Formats: sequence, C-alpha cells, structure tokens
Amino acid sequence: METAQIPTRTKSSARPLYYPKAHLWLIIPFVITLLGFLPSYWSQFTEAPFRQHLHGLSATAWYLLLIMQPWLYHNRPIHYHRKVGFVSVFIAGGVVFSALLVIPFNFISQMPDVAKYGLSFFDIGACLGFSAAVIMAMLYSRNIAKHSRWMISTVLWALMPAMVRLIYIPLMIATEGNSPLSFPQAANVGVLLMMIVLLWMMYKDYRQEKKIYTAYLLALLFVPFFTLMITPMGTNDWWMTWCDAVLAKGMD
Repeated sequence: METAQIPTRTKSSARPLYYPKAHLWLIIPFVITLLGFLPSYWSQFTEAPFRQHLHGLSATAWYLLLIMQPWLYHNRPIHYHRKVGFVSVFIAGGVVFSALLVIPFNFISQMPDVAKYGLSFFDIGACLGFSAAVIMAMLYSRNIAKHSRWMISTVLWALMPAMVRLIYIPLMIATEGNSPLSFPQAANVGVLLMMIVLLWMMYKDYRQEKKIYTAYLLALLFVPFFTLMITPMGTNDWWMTWCDAVLAKGMD
C-alpha cells in the first residue's frame, strides 16, 4: 500500500494526499472477513442470534466505512469525510461492545478447549488493540499521516479471527475433522501472512519518509503476541478458571 509523495490538491482545500488507493486495498481484508465468517455466520444468517447479528453487521459496517473514508478524502470536500468519521466512532463502539457479548459463547462452540480459552484471550486483546487504534485515530484526526495509519491498523486487529477461520475451517471440512494444522497453528500461519504485509507497508513508509509509525509498530508487536499466546493461555489453569467464573457467566 503505497504512500504518495505528499503533493497538494487544488480541488478542495489543498490537503496532502496519503494512500490514494487505500479504498481498493481495503477491499481485500473485507473479502477475507466475509469468507472467513461464511460458514459460521453468513451461511446461517437467518438462524443467527441477535448478538451475532449485532457483531457481524457492525463489523461489516466498519469495514465499509473504512473503505469509503479514503475515497471521500481524496474525491470529495473534507466535510463529507468528517461527517462519516463522526458516525464511525459509534460503529466502532458497536463492534467492541458486540464482540464482548459474543466472546462468552466461545465456550459452547465445537472448538477444542485450547481454542476456546486461547481464542477468548486473543479476542479480548484484539478488542483492546482495536479500541486503542480508534481512539488514537480520533486524537490525530488533524494529522492525516498518523490518522490514516491508526485507522488502517484497526484492520490488523479485526482481521485475525476471520483469517484463522478461513485457514482452519476449510482444512477441517476437507479432512473430515483431521486437519493437519491445529487451531493455534492455523492462527500462527494467519498472523505470519499479515505481518509480512505489515512489514512491507512499514518498509514503504521508511523508504519514502524515514519514519516508523507507532500504529504499525504496536500492531507488529502485539498482534503476534496475542496470537502466540493462544496455546499457552488455552491450557493455563488460572485463565481457564477465570473464564469459567467470569466470561462464561455472560451466557446466563
């Protein structure tokens, strides 16, 4: 995803241009997310409970807004971008709130225990990272270079659950339940692919601007951390006890 050379624009307020094709690149994680949740949500849409609809539809709306915003920034007066940005804050809140409603139901899924408890740990970490990225994007709303990267980094936090499902579930189906990769191993493959893309983005930034942006650095450090902790936390007695005592009560 290339960063432009900061030309000014004559059409609408002569603001600097960053990520002029971001709306096209952001379609890729959106499609991955749709495919990743196809078996567990979209194919069972009419039977899904309200909590899943709240999370699935709010996350879909977030992706669509994320795709729309860079296009608006580059092609329409800035007040359109700002109005949609105001709405996106509430959508982001819905994504996090609904995720916290869904997490307890990991414990009645068909996944093995290591995946249930480990994925719950990752999901909580992802909610924290996603929330921090949104907050920082709002704080840097007047600094387009930082704002755009914080917004894009929300994808890195939100994408992993879809990535691991897109890798793991087809393997389980194709092998009739005997996948060559465990759930945590599929998560590791997914995060490796994501980090390769992220490193390439960071390299492009450094080559063109001699900068490493905090938004990408934090994602590079902590998304793999929470992913690698799926197995240790999925078998950790203290964490499993806490989940049973606190998170599982969310189903009551």
